[in-house]
Parts: sequence; structure tokens; C-alpha cells
Amino acid sequence: MTPAETDRRRPVWDAMSDVFVHNETRWEMPRIAFVLTRSGYSTAELDAIWDNEIVPECAWNLLQVEGEWKLFVVDEEALAARAEGYLGLHERTAGVALPLFLGAQWNAIKTMRAMLLSISSEESAHVRRTLMWTAFVRTYIAAPVGNDEAKTLSALGANTVSMAEAFEAVRPVLRSLLLGDEQADETRRANDVRELIARASRASDPGVP
Repeated sequence: MTPAETDRRRPVWDAMSDVFVHNETRWEMPRIAFVLTRSGYSTAELDAIWDNEIVPECAWNLLQVEGEWKLFVVDEEALAARAEGYLGLHERTAGVALPLFLGAQWNAIKTMRAMLLSISSEESAHVRRTLMWTAFVRTYIAAPVGNDEAKTLSALGANTVSMAEAFEAVRPVLRSLLLGDEQADETRRANDVRELIARASRASDPGVP
């Protein structure tokens, strides 16, 4: 792998590896999707990087009680070897028995990436939508309607209708991230996001009731 290709791969490796830390990772999905959008890799190429490089290199962390909780520092040399196919079959596939929810998270990331590519070719539009989605998913997953998320949405200057449309478009993706009993109160979670949008609208325009 050339230095240039390693430089291109590095942000993708770093972003993908964030899925494998022990902390809550679901609200990182929009940011990861944004990084993958900027990489220029095709969906097939990203699938190969995930399946053949990141999963076998990082999945072990989820099996370790004392594994990484905040930041996964990837072994670039090992990842490059995996990318080049230099490792044996056992080494390439070690750790691929993943919890089912990680497959859902990877599919959600890919779906968000596709949605970003569909709305615009402009990076600034991708940034705005990523920030919006992050505010949505933090509220949707964490439940409380936070002031920080409302301030984020307010600063974007989007109107109530456009924010509501953006949420409803991404809502099926967010629903796919819910685990077990969380699915039972999906409607309440969606209402939390709608309340967030209303709060952000009031903050940006005091005349909004």
C-alpha cells in the first residue's frame, strides 16, 4: 500500500474503528457517514475495508471487559497488511463473529452516507446535515431534549419544516439502531426529536409559538 493510499485510508479506519469502543457509539453514526462520504471510496470498497480490515482488526475489543472505552488507536501496519492480503485466512477472519447490532450499525452508516450523497455534492451541505442528524440521534437515543442540541439546530438556521422533513427522512435509519426494549418506545423518542425541533425554532425565531 502506497503512502498516499494509507493517508486516504487513515480517516476511514479511524472513523470505522469508533464503532468498536465500549461507550455509546450510535450517535457517532452521522459523523462516521460524513467521513466515509469525503473518502471517495465506493460502497463496495467501503464494505471490503469494513469486512476485511476493520472488523477482524477491531472486533476483539468488544469481547474484552477492559478494552478501549473512548478511543480506538488502530494498528495501521496490521490494517495495511490486511488490505494487501498478506495475512493468512485465520488472521484475516479472526474476530468476525460480531453481535447482530453491529451489522445494523454498519448498514445505518452506509444508508446515511448514501443519503448525504443524494442531497448534494457540496461538502457544506453534508456538514449541515451531519450536524442536524447528530442532534437528532443524540436526542432520539439519549431521550432528554438537550439545550446543546437545540443550540446546534438553531445555529444552522434551518426552518421548522425543513428540520422536520430531515428527521422523518432519517427516522427509519434511527429506528434500526434501537436495541431490544428501546423499540417499544420509538414513538416517544420521535416526539422528543420533534420537541427538540420546536425548541430550536423558538430559539432562532422568538415569534414562533
